[in-house]
Amino acid sequence: MQISVFGLGKMGNQIARRLQKKGFDVLAWNRGEEARTEVAKTGVKTFGDVEELIKQTTGKPRVFWLMLPQAIVHDFIFGEQGLMRFLKEGDIVIDGGNSFYKESIKLAALLNAHGINFFDCGTSGGVWGYDNGFALMVGGSKEHWPSVEPIFKALSAGENYGLVGENGAGHFVKMVHNGIEYGMMEAIAEGYAIMQASHFKPDLKAVTKIYQEGSVVRSWLIDLMANIYEHEDVENTSGYINQLGEGRWTADAAKELGVDARVIEDSVNVRDESSDPKNQNKYSNKIVALLRKQFGGHSISKK
Repeated sequence: MQISVFGLGKMGNQIARRLQKKGFDVLAWNRGEEARTEVAKTGVKTFGDVEELIKQTTGKPRVFWLMLPQAIVHDFIFGEQGLMRFLKEGDIVIDGGNSFYKESIKLAALLNAHGINFFDCGTSGGVWGYDNGFALMVGGSKEHWPSVEPIFKALSAGENYGLVGENGAGHFVKMVHNGIEYGMMEAIAEGYAIMQASHFKPDLKAVTKIYQEGSVVRSWLIDLMANIYEHEDVENTSGYINQLGEGRWTADAAKELGVDARVIEDSVNVRDESSDPKNQNKYSNKIVALLRKQFGGHSISKK
């Protein structure tokens, strides 16, 4: 099965490489040459020109996977030089990035009006997805799901993928996933900050080892705390926490739905406040910043 991937950033390059490893015929586009060169080493056919890639597409339906920043997705498809020039009735477009679910609903309607099927896919797994498999939350048509399910199964760890509803549902569920993630990381970080501030001064690396097995709070995030104490310089890390917006989207959605989501709301506020230099020495903020680096490869600042 052939699939075309557009965007070879941190996640897109893993998507392309994992599909290639799983036996798919992968064509990949990226504007920057460095990313194309890296991915081409794995056997993926890479292109710097969209039209040149399109000339190599075969099969029916043709499948186009977008792994682009949500701010440019619409223009990439419908702009003057957009992908829409080459799309045909029956083609399938998948947006695997962190797009806002309401925009995905609009995009689906626009594409469906041209006979093009659209799936929005929330993709989780960070920089570990290539090796361990991604978690994939998909919104779209039940009728056309069988055409694309093999793609999601190949990208997953085996069973951690699924069609969660109509168009928009995939990105909605991933948005909530990231909101939960905000709250979980903040709770862990605050707990470690309390221990670090106490007169007991426990060995936090040793505490983490205890938490990792048999405890109620054992989790991948706690495993990543072990990596932090093994490899990172917590003290000299800035407590500025960058964010991409999904936590705020989740908090806003909760308000629209009349749901009390104070933990997520507070964790978003903490990130907003971390831009103030006076909050960048907070131990909990340093931990959240380092957790983001561990699972997503997100950059951190040093003091």
